[in-house]
Amino acid sequence: LLHEAVSYIDEHFADEEISLNTVSAVCGISPNHFSSIFSQEMGVTFIEYLIGKRMDRAKELLMTTDLRSSEIAYQVGYKDPHYFSYTFKKTQGLTTREYRSRGREE
Repeated sequence: LLHEAVSYIDEHFADEEISLNTVSAVCGISPNHFSSIFSQEMGVTFIEYLIGKRMDRAKELLMTTDLRSSEIAYQVGYKDPHYFSYTFKKTQGLTTREYRSRGREE
């Protein structure tokens, strides 16, 4: 069940409509039950896992493309580029610009 859920998240993390409800429906269990199983087994909540996936992809795009931060935001599932920037800085400790320039210096 968890394998199915993780596969689904890994394939659909860039879909801005993905949610705990969507994934639990795919697995055929209630959102509450899915949430508790997921966090117990994975050691992170559903949303932490989803954000982690999105941030990993964003970091990859920052290093391998010249896309603007707002374009990357849309590609990794954020409707709002400002919220993406806020989340990136909160989770990575750097702005997208700082991350890109540090990566290119190395």
